[in-house]
Amino acid sequence: MFSSYADYFENFSITDAIHLYWNTVLLYLTDIVIALRETQTKTLVSFVEKLPEYFYFSDFQWKLLKAFSTIFVINLVLIVLVWRIYGKDICERFMKLSTLREIEELKASVAKLKLPKEHTPRI
Repeated sequence: MFSSYADYFENFSITDAIHLYWNTVLLYLTDIVIALRETQTKTLVSFVEKLPEYFYFSDFQWKLLKAFSTIFVINLVLIVLVWRIYGKDICERFMKLSTLREIEELKASVAKLKLPKEHTPRI
């Protein structure tokens, strides 16, 4: 029984699955249009009738979608990878809590500069 499914999915790629899913969604939207045509007002029907047309992609649009999706996924993977390597160092450097002593030293050094009120940092 499962061998027939294995033969079917053997040459089935991700893009084929996306195309199949997308066509199913468009078919569902078309069914909604037909149902709404019988029950709703003309303005809503005319909007929903045109809705599936906006989601039909040309080959060029599919290529762009695949390229941008690939770039996006690669960027996410690289961000996760770099965060695993350098995340601890980044947190230690930029997110460490200041002690009361460090805050008082900073206030004293700012006071020595005698800056105008609008140029003093808010500590």
